[in-house]
Amino acid sequence: MKIQGKTAIVTGSAGGIGRATAVLLAMRGAADVSLVDINEAGLAETAQRVEAAGGRASVHKLDLSDISATDAWFRIHGDVDILHNNAGVVSGLPQFPDVDATRLQWIIDTNLTSLVAATQIAIQAMRQRGGGVVVNTVSTVALGTGFYDAMYATTKAAVMMFTRCCAPLKEDCNVRVVGMLPGLVDTPILDTTGAGGKSEWMKMVLANNEACTPDDIAGGVMALIEDDGLAGGDWLAVRRLDGKVEYQWGHADTL
Repeated sequence: MKIQGKTAIVTGSAGGIGRATAVLLAMRGAADVSLVDINEAGLAETAQRVEAAGGRASVHKLDLSDISATDAWFRIHGDVDILHNNAGVVSGLPQFPDVDATRLQWIIDTNLTSLVAATQIAIQAMRQRGGGVVVNTVSTVALGTGFYDAMYATTKAAVMMFTRCCAPLKEDCNVRVVGMLPGLVDTPILDTTGAGGKSEWMKMVLANNEACTPDDIAGGVMALIEDDGLAGGDWLAVRRLDGKVEYQWGHADTL
């Protein structure tokens, strides 16, 4: 899809990957970028950067863990060409199995339930307007055998499966649902893994792995949006090794 003149929604856009994606969409000529997050101050800063890049931004405070509110918001605002379901959370402390049921539900609803609801509504609108692209932020943990944060890994694996199951929608609706799988990325979410900062296990991960920048991931999101030759359910994993960004491409029927 040519991004010039298109409309887009980016969730989790108060910082990190979402902010980088929103700004790059503006730089590629998107006509309007709707910014969705719970962090009002971060949203305002992202909006300034989008507009400095030549785009038009609208700011929307929304708690995606509130599924009724998410459904209502997308039914009003979800008629766009591009949706980047980027918002996500980690468990923090305490970890499973000591986390309480309320927080478990919050993690599942933020990372998975809201994404499914948003995608469903957006696809219905995209079908009416002739097509579109949905990019779901997954994680390379979905390609592995496990992860310290069990609930984060579980919800991201579910998003991966959902993305793959949406593959036929390219033929049925002219809507490509694809997956962006970031490797380790240096974003503020890492500071929520522990009690008021990075957890000890995250510090070890950072010490032993090279982190991507949000811009690295945003570049991959553009590649997924712009290439209409990609099949539905295709995914792209982005990592850094020896100072270079590496792409790993995959398809709905492969891991």
